[in-house]
Amino acid sequence: QWDLPQALQDLGGWPNLLLADYFQDYARVLFTYFGDRVKLWLTFNEPLTFMDGYASDTGMAPSINTPGIGDYLTAHTVIHAHAKAYHVYKNEFREKQGGKIGIALNIHWCEPVSVSVEDVAACEQFQQFNLGIYAHPIFSEEGDYPAVMRERVDRNSVEEGYSTSRLPKFSPEEVEYIKGTHDFMGLNYYTALMGQAGVEGHVPSRYRDTGAITTQDPSWPSSASSWLKVVPWGFRKEFNYIAKEYNNTPIFVTENGFSDLGGLADKDRVYYYTDHLKEMLKAIHEDGVNVIGYTAWTLMDN
Repeated sequence: QWDLPQALQDLGGWPNLLLADYFQDYARVLFTYFGDRVKLWLTFNEPLTFMDGYASDTGMAPSINTPGIGDYLTAHTVIHAHAKAYHVYKNEFREKQGGKIGIALNIHWCEPVSVSVEDVAACEQFQQFNLGIYAHPIFSEEGDYPAVMRERVDRNSVEEGYSTSRLPKFSPEEVEYIKGTHDFMGLNYYTALMGQAGVEGHVPSRYRDTGAITTQDPSWPSSASSWLKVVPWGFRKEFNYIAKEYNNTPIFVTENGFSDLGGLADKDRVYYYTDHLKEMLKAIHEDGVNVIGYTAWTLMDN
């Protein structure tokens, strides 16, 4: 799901803004042939993940090592592509097909290691650089990238000797075209992190721009994946963050799940789902968060 046809990769892949036009054409074909049956559409799944293919030469395809540059260019093109697909559906297909369009965004909750202003701000920056990079242009009332992203990347770019910011800019017309291009937000949530103020990572890099150092509490229950600690309360906190930040937009949980080492008696997975569903129900019934659906990851072995 995260690689491209070779002909498009030969154009440079997602950092090339031209791919937004190709994606628009691709979306039109899908709407034409499947829209009579498909009523819930996701333009992209976890762009935060596949943008890293342009930030390291040791990760996923295409493994192009341009951190702090190629990943931001990728995000910029993906946001344009999402908006173009949304407008195609709205203008050409919605009236007849009656479907809805969203985008699936993955995020870990970030819990400050202390109540200090600096650590609280660091976790807010983590949210904006990892969720807001896509959600703010699409779901916020103002549109555009989060202000803290613009300020930090612009400043770091100057300090690093770049003649222009590494974070691309939307024109005022593009901001208006992109914002509001959603019917719901897809949310992929698995785990949480502890965050504190600090700077580390490659110069330049998105991780360094974020200004947050993240770890996980070793006391949190583990899974078969080193990164996946079981933190159900982070699920509820993330719901509430999104509701507050993005005007209680409808949220469809598109991924939530647990890895184990196999076997039939997977009680840890049962506990994971039970505890996370409890937190989701609290978010719905006690906090008033607009959750419209839930999909477990995954239906079968993965």
